[in-house]
Amino acid sequence: MWLKPLLLLFSLFGFDGMVNSCNYLPRDFYSQPSSHLQLKAVNKKVMIKVSLLSQENKLPPLGIPPQAGRDVGFATVFVSLENHQMKNQTVIIKNVEVRNVSDHKLQSFSFQPKQIELKPLENSVIDIHLTNKTGYSGKDRVKAIITYQIGEEVNKIESEAVEVDRH
Repeated sequence: MWLKPLLLLFSLFGFDGMVNSCNYLPRDFYSQPSSHLQLKAVNKKVMIKVSLLSQENKLPPLGIPPQAGRDVGFATVFVSLENHQMKNQTVIIKNVEVRNVSDHKLQSFSFQPKQIELKPLENSVIDIHLTNKTGYSGKDRVKAIITYQIGEEVNKIESEAVEVDRH
C-alpha cells in the first residue's frame, strides 16, 4: 500500500536529477537520455548551441486508429543563441539537416529558412520541429547539422549524435 507513493517519490527525484544535469536546457524542459548533448559555435557577435531530440512512432498512439499519411518521424532541434554585442544582430538559419552518423545519409525532413532578430545582450532558444511520413532510414544514431548566417559569414554547426527513440 505505501510502496506506490514511495516509488513515485523516488521516480520524481530521479527525473529532477536528470533535468538538472542538463543545465543548458530550460528547467521545465521534458528531458530524455538523448537530450544530453550540445555543441557550441562562438562568434565574436553571437554564441550558438545546438541540441537534438529524435523520435520515431511507427505505431499510432493508444486508442487512435491507424491513419494513412500520418507523421512517423520527429526531430526537435534546439538552437540557443546569445548576442554578446550592444547592438541588434540578425541570425539566419539557412538550413537544418538530420543525418545518420555512420554513412552521413540525409533523413527526409524539410526546413524553411528562418530569420531571428536578437536585441543587444539577448539570449534566445529557438525550437525547430521537423516531421516526416516515413520515419528514420537505418538503425543508426543521428545528428542535426545547422547552416546559419551572421552578417556575410556563413557557418555550420552540428549537434552531438543521439539514438532515435523508436516506438
